[in-house]
Parts: sequence; structure tokens; C-alpha cells
Amino acid sequence: MTDSQRLREYAAADPFDAPDLEASESPGDTTDHTVWSCVGNLTAVRSIRARVREFLERSGPPRSLLDDAELAASELATNALLHSRSGQVGGVMTLFIRSGRDRVRVAVADQGEKRPEGVAGSSAVREENGDYGRGKLIIESCTTRSGEYWTESTHVAWFEIDLPGGLIGA
Repeated sequence: MTDSQRLREYAAADPFDAPDLEASESPGDTTDHTVWSCVGNLTAVRSIRARVREFLERSGPPRSLLDDAELAASELATNALLHSRSGQVGGVMTLFIRSGRDRVRVAVADQGEKRPEGVAGSSAVREENGDYGRGKLIIESCTTRSGEYWTESTHVAWFEIDLPGGLIGA
């Protein structure tokens, strides 16, 4: 199966419909959005980081906001690559970006917990004595809100950054 066939077959949960969205947020608040899937390999993190920066640069936000969004997106993508089936052979991850009048939301959907290579139906794997946990602290320090949720076959990690003075779409 080619990479493009795997991308077409992959159906990630839509983080724009996530239960964590505020009840007051309506679809009319969205001014722009993008969805992009990529193969979960070593270039995925760099590609996702570049797409976030490119998307946000169109509206001319402060450099610090660009840097924070890029760093947080890089952490989400790295976690998906390292800790999910998206980072295994044939894996895929999907980037979602939505900007509104007062915030930007970025999410990375992956294919759920990593399984041992070549073992069907086995339980999830997490390396013992691993050095984990700093990514969430980084995300929390440079975003306004963040979270994650799971569906039957997908894990979605997201963050939002409030925009000063409604920069995007103004």
C-alpha cells in the first residue's frame, strides 16, 4: 500500500468537534482553518511546525505568538511520533488548525497507543524508565489552554492560544 493510500484510509477524529470546546464558541467564530495529514516519519515534526508557522504568518501576529504556537505544535507532533502507532511503519498523523477572532486552536490527531511491531492485538507499549513529561509542561507554559482526548482508534492532543486584540481575521 502506498503512503497516499494510507492517508486516504486514515480518518482521524475531528478536534474541532472536541468536547473540550467552550459552549459559547460557535462555528461562526471561525475565520480560517486547515487540515493536513502526513506520514509519521522523522520529517513529520518539521513539516507540522512549518505548516503552523506558515498558516499563522498570514495574519501577522507577534513573533512571540508564532514561536509559542510553533513550539507547542512541535511538542504535539513529537509526542504523536514517539508514543503512538502514528510513529510506526505505515503510521499517519493529522494536523488541524483553526483560527478565530480571539484565538487559534492547533491539534494533532494520531492513531492511538503504540503496539509492539508485528504483534496484533497486544497491549499498549511504553518504554520502562523513559524520560517523559516535559512536553506537556512546555505546552502548558506557552499556550492558553491545552488538553487531549481519545476515541476508539484515535488520540487527539490540542492547544489554544488567545490572540491579543483579535489579530486573526481582523
